[in-house]
Amino acid sequence: MEITVRNLLASLFIISGILIVFFDLLNSYYYFTAQKEFPQVFVAPKGTVSSLEEAPITSTSMENQIGNLIKEQVRQFLPENSVSQALNMSSWIIFASFLLWAGGKLIGLGNDFLKGGQK
Repeated sequence: MEITVRNLLASLFIISGILIVFFDLLNSYYYFTAQKEFPQVFVAPKGTVSSLEEAPITSTSMENQIGNLIKEQVRQFLPENSVSQALNMSSWIIFASFLLWAGGKLIGLGNDFLKGGQK
């Protein structure tokens, strides 16, 4: 069997596509089983939670008391880094979907090269 440039490129595309898909699936497994942390694309600012906790209730108006009560309830309901963790998880899911799509396209391109060489 003669090895042509077309067959070599087809093999390279297929192997690289498989490696990309394998890398993506392996890292997704590690991230979602908590063996690795998600890439930190979004980071919560350090001073926002502590500045809200230090503000005492000084106003006696009903609106300010209700506003402070709602802030305290939301602070207790949501953990400190939950929003940034959700955004980091979402960004990984989007990137992993892109990697799966790109790996599939490379495999398909390699397959097309192999079919074109057999005609």
